[in-house]
Amino acid sequence: MNLAPAPVPVADLAAERRGGVWRAVVRVSQDDGMTLLLDDLRDRQRRAVGGPPEWGQAWDRVLELTSAPWQGREMIWDSPVLADGAATLALALYLIATDTGTAPATVTRAQVEALLAVPPDGTVLDVTARWDALVSAAGHDPRNPGDPVSICWQGLQTDHSLPADAPDWMVMDGPRRWGIAYQEGLGYALMPRFGLDF
Repeated sequence: MNLAPAPVPVADLAAERRGGVWRAVVRVSQDDGMTLLLDDLRDRQRRAVGGPPEWGQAWDRVLELTSAPWQGREMIWDSPVLADGAATLALALYLIATDTGTAPATVTRAQVEALLAVPPDGTVLDVTARWDALVSAAGHDPRNPGDPVSICWQGLQTDHSLPADAPDWMVMDGPRRWGIAYQEGLGYALMPRFGLDF
């Protein structure tokens, strides 16, 4: 008698444009179980190996901060946003530490929030330019496909905004992601309900 759990169908709702018409697409796959958010973060940390020591320290700090409040949280609904938020936090800790000559563990929440803040007369593009400049100042080419810091930064610049001509049903889709991954992710992960106290 096989007592192993049956594979669980996993649905992924997406939208695609075919012939000028937006259509909802549901992709269903089989999964043996849910991935935990902390497992996803550890996997991201493993893929980030190869950077300067402070880069590894930043990831260690993020796992330290998230291990208790996010324990047991599965990769569903908003967890991909939180995962991007955690990766953005690692990058922010690294960039601030490198810029100030301190250790990632000493970076404060106020410093991270200041780095994420949009200037009063600016846009998110100004924030992206500021992060690009810090990545460069830390000794990385922001477009280098072989540098672990740059690879992380490139992935976090994914824009999840809907196209201007998206139909209303897509705009009203509750679990849809909005905006640039690093802005959306870190802003969300820093909400008090997720318990990142530093």
